[in-house]
Amino acid sequence: MPQLSSFIDTILASFLISGSISYLFYANRIFQLPLAIIAIAASIALFPAISKALKHGNETLAYQHLDRVFWILLALLGMATLTGIIVAEPIVWLLFERGAFTPQMTIETAQVLSMYMLGLIPYGLAKLFSLFLYANKEHTKAAKIATITLLINVTVSFVLMKYMGAMGLALSGSIGGLIFFTLTLNGIGFEKFFEIIKSKKLIYLVGGLTLFGSLLEFINHLLIDWIR
Repeated sequence: MPQLSSFIDTILASFLISGSISYLFYANRIFQLPLAIIAIAASIALFPAISKALKHGNETLAYQHLDRVFWILLALLGMATLTGIIVAEPIVWLLFERGAFTPQMTIETAQVLSMYMLGLIPYGLAKLFSLFLYANKEHTKAAKIATITLLINVTVSFVLMKYMGAMGLALSGSIGGLIFFTLTLNGIGFEKFFEIIKSKKLIYLVGGLTLFGSLLEFINHLLIDWIR
């Protein structure tokens, strides 16, 4: 889904001001890194255990496996999201600002990256929970969810690109991620998700991410002063 959404964004960006395609391309490459390393890798590793449990009719065990991975994944995705939003400009500067890539391009790409990173958690968690659809052989339902999400995403993209340019396309992708996650939960049952998050772990996680975000703000301030 994120890859197809990015492809459509690139096509739409060709109708925007010069440089929009580049901003989307570079920002999306950064966004895809934590999504692949954290979310996709965790899902691939977890799928055999969930599939085996469901095959033997042990749904409780399947959700126990999910619960263990869920909190680790949410913490890592949360940290990656905050890093990609708060320290966006230094990250882009370090990776790309050289040669024809100007400081203004760094700022523009960082703004697009911030919009993309808003969708990291929903996309990552949707990937995790969609394991139950595939493990239960509900490929048709998964395809319908992806199709509906894509159609809504394209519609939102047309609207936001008029007002926000490349940032609007990136934001529409994040909105698409939230819709994808919501529809996936609807497909397997919201009650399962609420049972997992109904834990004190959520309070500890929010507190930890708040402290982490404060630290990133301090680091970002130092880095911006240094690179500019």
